[in-house]
Amino acid sequence: MHISNVKVSLVGPYPPPYGGISVHIQRLKEQLERHHIRCIVYDNTQVAKRKADVIMVKNMLWWSLYQFLSRDEAIIHFHGYSPLLISILSLLAIIERKRVVVTLHSFRHDPKNMNLPNRFAFWIARKVQSCFLVVSPEIRDKIISLGIKPENIKIIPSFIPPTISEEDLAEIPEAVWRFIDCHSPIILANAFRISFYNNQDLYGLDMCIDLCANLKQSYPKIGFVFCLPDIGDFDYFKKMKQRISERQIEENFLFQTKPCQMYPIIMKSDVFVRPTNTDGDAVSIREALYFKVPAVASDVCPRPDGTILFKSRDITDLTLKVLEVLDDYNEHKKQLEMIALENNAEKIIKIYQKIAGDAK
Repeated sequence: MHISNVKVSLVGPYPPPYGGISVHIQRLKEQLERHHIRCIVYDNTQVAKRKADVIMVKNMLWWSLYQFLSRDEAIIHFHGYSPLLISILSLLAIIERKRVVVTLHSFRHDPKNMNLPNRFAFWIARKVQSCFLVVSPEIRDKIISLGIKPENIKIIPSFIPPTISEEDLAEIPEAVWRFIDCHSPIILANAFRISFYNNQDLYGLDMCIDLCANLKQSYPKIGFVFCLPDIGDFDYFKKMKQRISERQIEENFLFQTKPCQMYPIIMKSDVFVRPTNTDGDAVSIREALYFKVPAVASDVCPRPDGTILFKSRDITDLTLKVLEVLDDYNEHKKQLEMIALENNAEKIIKIYQKIAGDAK
């Protein structure tokens, strides 16, 4: 069976909202269409879309039952982690002879403490030899301990290069461009939405505010753009805006809350920071490196080559590392010129080709 004769289902979030997984699926869909591979996205964000071949799914269980009746889509590629869906999709592989691919963009579970439904999902996935794509060696080791065969696991980072388009550039609010034009240097950070991990600000918005205030002492015209397409916790957001006022950086700190692609802002930034207190393979870091923008990130997990690390939740170390970049900026930019990032969509397509061939 040739891949051009196979239809692929991509299951997971699709923009908007804009997050690491949703942007990954959007770009993977574009790459599949460029290779003339038929695909359809089943979007579980509950946000209506006006996009061809993107179907909003209100109830993933009913969608799963529908798949039992449909033989049109031979490869089902699920993005995320849901024990129930992985179990159902594995059953599909048995009953309907469909090929199942699961991408784990993160996996914070401790295999030793997983409950029965979680273990069952991996047990049945192991039985049907589902293909797992993981973004890091740590996730690979975890699911191997749950019984998944190493040969059924591929490590593929989530980043897929964007196709620069006038439409994406036009979606950026004019206020952002005016802010960038009036400030220098420009520091960029982002969060999918305000979240907490171990009772701490997961994306480090609080640290970004303090970083901006610290940098202003050496760079009075510093500009800090924080992309936050989904605010989430409005009480905490108000508290952070008060913090901005107290640190006297109202003119230096800008929230970008419109849902849109972030890469146009990365292209105009001088430094990208990722002060998360837990993380997977952050697409935003690889995107910054792709556009040769120095990236400074917490040391909570392995980071791509070229990333400058600081000690997690240590504002002094974060400030020092960013100052080092700014004070010797040309040298840091020069080092990034030697780093090449692969187009991971090509690797995924090769996996589709292999499992389509195995389905003969």
